Amino acid sequence: MKKNAPFHPCMNNDAHEKVARIHLPVAPECNIQCRFCSRKITPHDTKTKCPGHTTCILTPEEALVKARVFRKKWGPDSIIGIAGPGDPLANPETFETLNLVQNNFPDAPICLCTNGLLLPNCINALQKLNMHHVSLTVNGVLPEIVQQITPWIIHNNIKVHGREGATILIQHQLEGIRAASDAGMFIKVNTVVVPRINEQHITEIADTVKEAGADLFNPVPLIPGGSLNNHNRPECEDMSRIRKSCEKTLPIFYKCKQCRADAEGIPGQEACA
Repeated sequence: MKKNAPFHPCMNNDAHEKVARIHLPVAPECNIQCRFCSRKITPHDTKTKCPGHTTCILTPEEALVKARVFRKKWGPDSIIGIAGPGDPLANPETFETLNLVQNNFPDAPICLCTNGLLLPNCINALQKLNMHHVSLTVNGVLPEIVQQITPWIIHNNIKVHGREGATILIQHQLEGIRAASDAGMFIKVNTVVVPRINEQHITEIADTVKEAGADLFNPVPLIPGGSLNNHNRPECEDMSRIRKSCEKTLPIFYKCKQCRADAEGIPGQEACA
């Protein structure tokens, strides 16, 4: 069943310049290694625009204070989210923070962005939090491609490398999308376009996640970092071609700013938290 896009600045092109959101940086740990990722805590750098960057890590109690000030400024329709700098579902502080938010602001629209490895195990907990919107990053649906981007994952407290780890990650991502869709959540899938690795694979990702239950697709260009620091970004014309080809499968989100883990305000106009 097709679900209408929420009036959310990261999930609705019309809401992008109209609705504020805050990312509460309470989740430093991650359970996968993406080659382009460069998680950084940089207290004096509020200008670098890159997922995984934040000026600090907040405790759940500090995050609640931040959320209260944010809502007072931007109103009850503003979005409260958690996007790292690690994977939110791999950090118990995420659930502590969202519980505090829901207990204090029961009407608050909340969301999170995850790599999906733990999503199947967390659906019930997210439902109890009244979670209606989830963003999931899926960079491939074939193990031979995914292992080139994500060389290892941590599964059941064991580091799993290569094709085996990639296979587990893909299985859990698709299972998580199905479970979240069955629970009535609106699901946006992000895909980082990495030239010479998954660039020719993006339409297959779109087809596969649609079949699993995704509602919105967001291909974004690689921001070189980590061991891919010297890798080229895709050209603008390549991104335009990819987005257009995927429009046949899923609605496309065009305005993603690839925000920091502590972004705050209206996308593109915000100051960092």
